[in-house]
Amino acid sequence: MQNRFKDIFRNKTSIWLLGIAAILLVGIMIVNQEMRAPTPRRPVTPAPEVKKYKEEPEITVYLHQSNTTEKMPLEKYLEGVVAAEIGPKFPEEALKAQAIVARTMTMAKIIRGGVRDEHNTDTCDLPEHFQAYSRAKVTPEISKAVKETRGQVLLYNGKFVYALFHSYAGPRTASLQESFPELSDIAGAYTEVVDSPGAKYAPARERRWQASIPKSELQAIFGSGADLNAIKITRKGPSGRAIDITAGDRSIKGYDLRTRLGPERLRSTLISDISVKGNNVVFTGTGWGHGCGMAQWGAYEMAKEGKTAKEILNHYYPKTDLFTAWE
Repeated sequence: MQNRFKDIFRNKTSIWLLGIAAILLVGIMIVNQEMRAPTPRRPVTPAPEVKKYKEEPEITVYLHQSNTTEKMPLEKYLEGVVAAEIGPKFPEEALKAQAIVARTMTMAKIIRGGVRDEHNTDTCDLPEHFQAYSRAKVTPEISKAVKETRGQVLLYNGKFVYALFHSYAGPRTASLQESFPELSDIAGAYTEVVDSPGAKYAPARERRWQASIPKSELQAIFGSGADLNAIKITRKGPSGRAIDITAGDRSIKGYDLRTRLGPERLRSTLISDISVKGNNVVFTGTGWGHGCGMAQWGAYEMAKEGKTAKEILNHYYPKTDLFTAWE
């Protein structure tokens, strides 16, 4: 009988201990879940520059080839921008991300005067001035992406984001210091260096490129005192892009050299090697574009992996909010 009481006591003790352990385990799981839960964002309060657009605006577009100006609804214009900038072969969520970025950038530029100084219009069809644009390349897929994101823009502190974008960043996007230091007061708070995918899908000529530039051409750019046999990168930025390129006692900013040589030749400033070969200087690098903001091939890969347009935008434009400016 005594042994039986001991067994009962042991069983009850075991049950109590198991019960306490279960309660502790549930408590730990609840605490962990609360810690993992994202902090809810405060409601977005649009600034006056956004509030005034209660309806879709009509804008003017200068077309260079025909030397004419067209007036059209902004959403129609965006179809032509997405068509020219990214094309229909991208996944649906990447097309949507591009539509939102293009809409945001269009508004950010329009409130700063658009291209009125050059063409007396809101926008034009040259990427060097504004954004690329082509009505002829619009497809049903592109129209759908624009329609399903109608009115959606990115805001920071309630204002339109200056939403820079480019083709392929390489492993990381660029800081403004590396590409657009003049925009630091405008876009500095949300243009950050982030890891960027895309290598799986980007064209080979964007993943790795070489540019062979005649010494004589570089001599004219650097100046008569330049020693091109000693050309090298003397300062890099946070993403590894060349900020200062030096030849003897002469130096030039990497982004200025890219502008002078042209983006088709020096495709980015993410330069891995500079070597002198005979009468030429050979630059080897990765990426295509200035590298700031959203990388289109990065958006492609993220969409292929199941990411939504909102997730893509949160990655490339941290600290910004998605907001519907008009229905």
